[in-house]
Amino acid sequence: MRDTSAHPARRSIRLQKMDYSHPGAYFLTFCAFEKRCIFGTIEGGHPLLNTIGEIARACWVDMPNHFPNVKVHDFVVMPNHMHGILGIEERARRAVPLREGGQFEAFRGPVPGSIPTIMRSYKSAVTKQVRDTTGNRTIQVWQSTYFERVLRNGEEFKNASRYILENPIMWHLDKVNPTP
Repeated sequence: MRDTSAHPARRSIRLQKMDYSHPGAYFLTFCAFEKRCIFGTIEGGHPLLNTIGEIARACWVDMPNHFPNVKVHDFVVMPNHMHGILGIEERARRAVPLREGGQFEAFRGPVPGSIPTIMRSYKSAVTKQVRDTTGNRTIQVWQSTYFERVLRNGEEFKNASRYILENPIMWHLDKVNPTP
């Protein structure tokens, strides 16, 4: 039995009683392990992706092939993190039986087609491809958590898109960003 007294319980950032398989748009941000610059660099306000960054980009673009109800909107792979907007479409949602009260993600209770399930799958696919490509079976690619925001209207969608598209241009102004 593991002693957890030295480690505080991880707090979920998910909204309670939120059905993350519900149709809509979701703004997602996830960071590289220890916020290391493993995906590439920014030059002239544009991301220049290395092999690991290209794997992250390719897996993101390929997501609708694995989750047909998902639409990839604006995204950017930065040197040490990634932002993207995913849409879950209504038509695919109706293809599965509706459950009373919604489908809620729980520990060891993944909901097929939900944002948490999609993110686990994406991060796992990238990590596997990076490990296969580099030959390094122990490399850590992602932090375990991520940030999401439900985009409730067109204004929020527009603001998130603008943030994503301007992120590379603003990279050099953010004092927190490490030099790759």
